[in-house]
Amino acid sequence: MDRGAILKAFEANLWDRAAFLPKARKDAVVEETSDLLLVDSGLANASFNTIGKCTLHPRFGADRVEAAIKHFQSKKAPFTWIIGPLSGHGAMEPTLKSFGLNSPGDEWVMAMSLDTVNIPGTIPGGLDVKRVASTAQVEQFADALTTATAGDETIKTFYTDAKEAVIAPASPLRLYIGYVGNEPAAVLEAFSAHGILNFYTMGSPAAFRGKGYTAGLMIAALKDAKKAGLRLASLQTPEAGRAAYERLGFKPAARIAAYR
Repeated sequence: MDRGAILKAFEANLWDRAAFLPKARKDAVVEETSDLLLVDSGLANASFNTIGKCTLHPRFGADRVEAAIKHFQSKKAPFTWIIGPLSGHGAMEPTLKSFGLNSPGDEWVMAMSLDTVNIPGTIPGGLDVKRVASTAQVEQFADALTTATAGDETIKTFYTDAKEAVIAPASPLRLYIGYVGNEPAAVLEAFSAHGILNFYTMGSPAAFRGKGYTAGLMIAALKDAKKAGLRLASLQTPEAGRAAYERLGFKPAARIAAYR
């Protein structure tokens, strides 16, 4: 598959995932047109409040850009404007900066073909990988992810409020938990849509870090995706993480930025 097709699938997956769980929350607002997506989760977390999919010309679409930003600023709600390789990269940044938004720097979009590659690596011994399939497991996932990150309770709320959507038979969201004994030692979120599996959130509680458990979950998810007939996998990472993902078989495809 050529680079353009990879990036189109990546971005389509990105925008679908941004809107998927918020659509299941009663306090959320999701507004989507062909050239702009606004997702207000109703939570005070910039990771769940998203503006993106933007193909507006920064000069002729300035009023809509400003309206999207003011939607969150008027509520004093944190948000992220995602500049993807096909949605404003290289053109929109000056406009966003003029509204006071800033980015810590570009990240890599990395992709792997699942058609021909054998998934490298092994799942660490003692790690029991389970795909989340019950509301109780959704709650376990949310608890472990909250512990593994900043301890922000909005993370737990985001997933548990929409737990029925997570486990619905047709759900594109794939949550994994890696257990050591009966303890969740690592968690991972992936989203399957548009023929591509994209990895999003992952982490381990402090006591389980450095043991390769999150990598083990990625390997399990990649093997599941290959068996399901998906052709591609993707993720985004800062430069510091590039080498680790290249060892798993991912290759850099483009750059992406997040403005807050």
